[in-house]
Amino acid sequence: MKTVQELEKELSDLQFQYSQVVNSTSYRLGKLLVAAIRSPKHLCRLPADLLALARSIQYQKRPPGPGAEQFESVASQWHGLADGLRNSDGPGTLVFLFSGTTFIQGTRGNRPIRQTQALLRRGISVLFSYHRSRYTDALPSYAANGLVQSPIDISMQLLSSIATEDLGPTKKLFIISVPHPGIEKSINLFRQNGWRILYDCRDDWEEFSKVGMARWFDKDVERQVVKNVDATVCVSSPLVKKMADLSLGSRVELMPNAVEAGFLPHDYRHLPVDKPQIVGYFGHLSDAWFDWDAFIEISKMCSDYRFEVVGHSAPQGMSLPQNVELLGPKPWHLLHEYAGRWSAAIIPFKMGPLADGVDPIKIYEYLSFGLPVVSFLMPQINDYPATTTVSSVPEFCNALRNACASSPDRAEIARFLALNTWEVRAQQLLDFLEHNS
Repeated sequence: MKTVQELEKELSDLQFQYSQVVNSTSYRLGKLLVAAIRSPKHLCRLPADLLALARSIQYQKRPPGPGAEQFESVASQWHGLADGLRNSDGPGTLVFLFSGTTFIQGTRGNRPIRQTQALLRRGISVLFSYHRSRYTDALPSYAANGLVQSPIDISMQLLSSIATEDLGPTKKLFIISVPHPGIEKSINLFRQNGWRILYDCRDDWEEFSKVGMARWFDKDVERQVVKNVDATVCVSSPLVKKMADLSLGSRVELMPNAVEAGFLPHDYRHLPVDKPQIVGYFGHLSDAWFDWDAFIEISKMCSDYRFEVVGHSAPQGMSLPQNVELLGPKPWHLLHEYAGRWSAAIIPFKMGPLADGVDPIKIYEYLSFGLPVVSFLMPQINDYPATTTVSSVPEFCNALRNACASSPDRAEIARFLALNTWEVRAQQLLDFLEHNS
């Protein structure tokens, strides 16, 4: 009779072979063609699906960058970090965060960057894999104790080395923050070498792909990730349901976004301007999710307010009402200078599946600034303090007037924020590693 260990190894080998088959070019092409034959909808999408498949194949076959110098630099930094962990006095902790986002520059950023910064503040070592558009891009100059940054093209080449590196008694957590094609093939190797593995589902990538923002996305890859990791954590309840349905029986939990415990400057004061009152927004302004048509209508209906919009990627050539001012992007450490003058903050995102999966970091920052928030429907934030969600422009305007006349319950906001800091999230990640080792 075979032992449990032998059966587990056979199962792991079969899972690996299955992963190899379903991620092969022939299988993926065949699946697209069969779907096109069976469904007129998929037949219409076939050209776009074939283009996406070709891009995925091309990406995986790219040459390894501009030369060996960058590879050797990152590999050397990685091995230096590994040596330090292996030779430390006590068991350390390493987090390999496969982010799919930009590199860390020392400022606040998106979820993976903030998770990393919170972990570094706890003294946890982090190998941070980031996206870059061109192999000729220079490696980041930003440095922090315990941090190594690796562009995704080099990370993919180092995966086996990372997974199999002898780190002694170090506790090891692999966080997949983007289901990039090819990453699913490494999961079993990491598990066999003592890593705990999380999928951090921070966005609805399928919906982003439909608006042209994640053309690399492959639903089968995400399904394989959810199926094979130890657990999946999601930023919103709708994403929890979607990931649980994607791979029945998998462990899927909620882990919303957050704000830094020390986000506010010590001298911050919320002193709203009167006559006219100012309503504000900061963040990305892409028309893929920012509802410019609704926002313009709101600003016209609320012409007695001024609207200040801070952010980048606003569409060109728009005709905006006179009471709307586009301020462009601003450094994060100056946002309080604007928000301190606002009476309320808004999130005018397009309603639908894309917004349903979102838990915007900005809402935690708005609340930190003491601002009441008005947003179009977004299920995750429906019950947040000092927050009103609506489904139409007239409702938005009515809610906005109520918000501008209100005084949020600061104690309620403080209790909410105390449970939702990046420091709390970092501890939750470490608890997962500690309790599941």
